[in-house]
Amino acid sequence: MKKIILMLALAAAVSGSAYASPQTSFTKGQTEVNVGMWDASAHSNGYKSDGEWNFLGGLTYGINNRWAAQYQYTGLHTDHTNGNMNEINALYSLHPQVAAFAGWNRIAMKDFPGRVFGSSDTTNNIAQLGIIARQPINDVVDVYAKGAVGTESTSMWEAGVNLAVDKNVDLNAGYHYLNTRGDDDHNVSYKGFMAGLSYRFGGSDASALSSGEEEKDYDYEGESEPSTVTVKPASGQADVVDVPADTPVKAPENDYYFNSIHFKSDSAAIDDAQKVNLDAFVKQAKETGHTFKLVGRADATGSADYNKDLSARRIDSVKQYAVDHGVDASKLVAMVKGSDDGSGAEGRRVDIFEHK
Repeated sequence: MKKIILMLALAAAVSGSAYASPQTSFTKGQTEVNVGMWDASAHSNGYKSDGEWNFLGGLTYGINNRWAAQYQYTGLHTDHTNGNMNEINALYSLHPQVAAFAGWNRIAMKDFPGRVFGSSDTTNNIAQLGIIARQPINDVVDVYAKGAVGTESTSMWEAGVNLAVDKNVDLNAGYHYLNTRGDDDHNVSYKGFMAGLSYRFGGSDASALSSGEEEKDYDYEGESEPSTVTVKPASGQADVVDVPADTPVKAPENDYYFNSIHFKSDSAAIDDAQKVNLDAFVKQAKETGHTFKLVGRADATGSADYNKDLSARRIDSVKQYAVDHGVDASKLVAMVKGSDDGSGAEGRRVDIFEHK
């Protein structure tokens, strides 16, 4: 255990890149390989077999930016028993930090004393549903939790910490628990600490267009006057950008909606409650390198000119937060909408669209 903690601490010290979260957000065509070990002990009906280190590993493939397919293997060997678990799951991203999954799980348990659950060997074929959630702590560290329930009286959960060593490489450590039916009267549980490595490769890169790809139509601000946005990059030097009404901005109108940052009335200040969405946006921008369009809006209160200025200041706040947290300012495109769309609390926002 001390070696695991030392390894994770070293990774945290040398890491400088953004954390990638493939288990809860996916990239079309990207494959993730997971390998690791866990110290599994078995318990059932008063019987205990001490822990033994087992291999665990799997593959996750991004079908598109919402769906992924996954195969996962987990060894269930202990000092005196044997077995394994094989899972096939479909995963769906509900949010950059939350994914649901459903699938089939085959748990084979072998070499138990006959008195434990009436047989030395048993195999459960399980239909399961589960959810995964992650919470960033900073740019390179997050905590995660995973839980599932299934047929054959099966439940499992896992919790731990994940550290980014590189854009495509993560280290993780946590605790895993599994409980499933042994016979009609007794369940079998496995539990222990785990540590692993994740590596990602492949995936589509929408930032580079192929030579034969047709150019897309571009969206633009339809007001009669220019929209002005002031941005202060990390260097501190102000960068004033004028977007004339008849000039296209650099993001296509079929961009993919990512999320929204909401503001209080007559305010461009970042609310603490919105930082979880901002952090998700920052993580996605740093992980993918894609261009993002920031569309500023205001409610119907106030004049058109005032609302355009307020929308621009809200864009400033979102862009400044992203730049301060390591996002390339050249990948952020501003568009001021003023109060022409939305009303009340729903209208006070900056919508974020990802160019894929």
